[in-house]
Amino acid sequence: MKKIKISSFPGKDNKNFKNINKIRNKIINKTSATPINNEYIIDRVGKNLYPKIQRLVVKNIVEENKDIKTFYFANADAGTLAIFRPGQYITLLLNIDGKFLSRPHSLSSSPNEAINGVYRISVKRVEGGIASNYMLDNVKIGDIIESLHPSGELYPSSIRDKKHIVALASGIGISPFVSIAKAIHDKTLDKELTIFYSVNYINEFVYAKELKELANKNNNIKVVFVSKEENEDGIENGLITVDLIKSYVTSKFTVFAAGYQDFYDYLKKELTVLNLGDKDFRFESSPTLSKPIVISVPQASVITIAEEKKTTKKSKSKKKEEEEEVEEVTEVTPEAIVLPKIYNIKVFHKEEEYNIPCFENQTILSALEEKNIKARSKCRSGECGYCRSLLLWGNIRVDKDKEHRRSADIKYNYIHPCSSYPTSDITIKIDI
Repeated sequence: MKKIKISSFPGKDNKNFKNINKIRNKIINKTSATPINNEYIIDRVGKNLYPKIQRLVVKNIVEENKDIKTFYFANADAGTLAIFRPGQYITLLLNIDGKFLSRPHSLSSSPNEAINGVYRISVKRVEGGIASNYMLDNVKIGDIIESLHPSGELYPSSIRDKKHIVALASGIGISPFVSIAKAIHDKTLDKELTIFYSVNYINEFVYAKELKELANKNNNIKVVFVSKEENEDGIENGLITVDLIKSYVTSKFTVFAAGYQDFYDYLKKELTVLNLGDKDFRFESSPTLSKPIVISVPQASVITIAEEKKTTKKSKSKKKEEEEEVEEVTEVTPEAIVLPKIYNIKVFHKEEEYNIPCFENQTILSALEEKNIKARSKCRSGECGYCRSLLLWGNIRVDKDKEHRRSADIKYNYIHPCSSYPTSDITIKIDI
C-alpha cells in the first residue's frame, strides 16, 4: 500500500493555492459590474399585490346627490392596483392645506374590476368633516391621491360564515355590500346575499339601479330597499326589524352590518332575539369619534352660564272688580357646565420630541393630526393595529367595543392611538 504524506499536495493544487489572490482577482474582473439581484420572485410579487403606498389618479367623479359623490380611481403609475377581498376598504392619505390626514373608505368595486385597473368609492359629506368636505368640494378628475393597500375584516369567509349572508346597510354603508354582490355575480364568491338597505328618504339611495340589475341577473342576490320616512311601491317603510328580515330570509344566515354607530347600537338591541354568536354578527368598524372643544377654551373644570326662568308676580289694583294683573319678572339662575379636561401628550418620534394638548374626549390620533404630526393610521377604529404605539408613561382609556389590542400589547403598554383617549398626561413613542 502506497504511503501518502499528510503534507503532500498535488502539484497543480499547490500552485493554485500559492496564487489564490491572483486567481480570485482574475475571476472578479471577468464578472459583470451589474449588482446581483437579491430580491426573490415571491417578494417581487408580494410588492406588486400589496404595495405599501399606491398613487391613485381620479378618472371619474359622479355626483349621486348634494351630499354624496362617487370617485373612480386608476393606478397613477400605469401599474396594477392592489387586489382585495370584497367588503374591504382603502385608506386615502390626504394633504389638506399642509395637514396630513388619513381616511378609510369602503370599496364598492369588485376584485375583478381592480384586476382591470379600477377602484371605486363613495364619499358622504359630514358636517364639520375636514376630509369629506375636501373630497367633495376640491378633488377633481386628474388629481392624484395616495392610498394604503386594501384592508378590513368585513369580507365573507367560506370557513367562518354561513352560506347565506344577510347584509344590513344604512346610508353610505351600502358600499361594501355592492362589492360583495358584484363578486357573487362575477362567480368569484360562492355565497347567497340578501341586502336590507335603509335610508331616511328615497332620494338618498346610492347604487340603487346597479343593485336592482344585479338582483335581476342573479338568483343568489336579493335587495330590499327600506325608507324610514317615505312610502313607495317596492320599498319597505320603517326600520329594519327582525320580522322584516324573517319575511325575506328563511335559511340560516350570518349578519354583516355597515353604517354609523347609532345604526349598530339599534341593531344590537333589535337582533338580540336571534341569539347570533359573535362570528355570525359582524360589523364594519366605524371610526372612533372625537368631539373636542376648541383648544382656545381655557382649562377650567367648571364654568357658569345664566339660564333665564320666567316667574310671575301678582299685584292687585285699588278697585276690587279689577282683574289680577300679571307682571313678568326674569330671574337668573347660574348652572354649572363641566368642560373636558386637557392633558399634555409628550410625543417621541424618531429623533424629534413634541408636547401637544389633547382633550379627554379626543382621540390621541386626532390630537396628533391637529398638530400636523404624521402618525400612522388606517382603520381609525382600533381594529387593524396599524397605528400601534408604545405608551411610555401615563394612562389611557378605550371604549369597550373599540378594544382590539392583543393581551400581550395591553400587558406591555402598547396602544392604538386611533381609539385611545388620555386620562392623564401621557408620554408615547410613535413610528412611521
